[in-house]
Amino acid sequence: MATDNLLELLERIRTNDYQAFELLFEEQWRALYRYAHKVLRNASDAEDITQELFCDLWANRAQLHVQSNAAGYLLGALRKKILTRFRDADIRSRHLQHYGAIQEASAELTLRHLVSHDTLAAVQARAQELPPKEKEVFLLGMLHDFSVKEIAERFATSEQTVRNQMNSALHKLSPFLVKLLS
Repeated sequence: MATDNLLELLERIRTNDYQAFELLFEEQWRALYRYAHKVLRNASDAEDITQELFCDLWANRAQLHVQSNAAGYLLGALRKKILTRFRDADIRSRHLQHYGAIQEASAELTLRHLVSHDTLAAVQARAQELPPKEKEVFLLGMLHDFSVKEIAERFATSEQTVRNQMNSALHKLSPFLVKLLS
């Protein structure tokens, strides 16, 4: 489609001409989709972002003022949407990482914060009956406020192994703890 014709369609869209919008969509969709797919490397995301572009174009048609290079305008608008999606995904990822770290720290309440000194001594004495690694993991995590990550680093093992050892220790001590804390 010639640039002059695209400019004319955009001007008609600005004046609420839905038929012009449909023509623009039919003529430009495939090229814009291909570009989005090339950048995003995901067909579904490329389709969504191209669709969003056309939705935004129609929703904001009153502010549409393109004087030249209509094809460049459409491609630039699509690039901006793609960059915004990348930026938003990065921000979301950073927030999730931060929130996850806060959540993990607050979820691991230690016994030291929950019980008295005498109860703590009884728990420590009973923990001595655990297998050596479970005992160390339990004491570090529950009584000394070490995070799962810190314990894993200390023993040069995976965080999942630490969680497994902690769960095993808690399972073995749970009848004692329930009795002690009730």
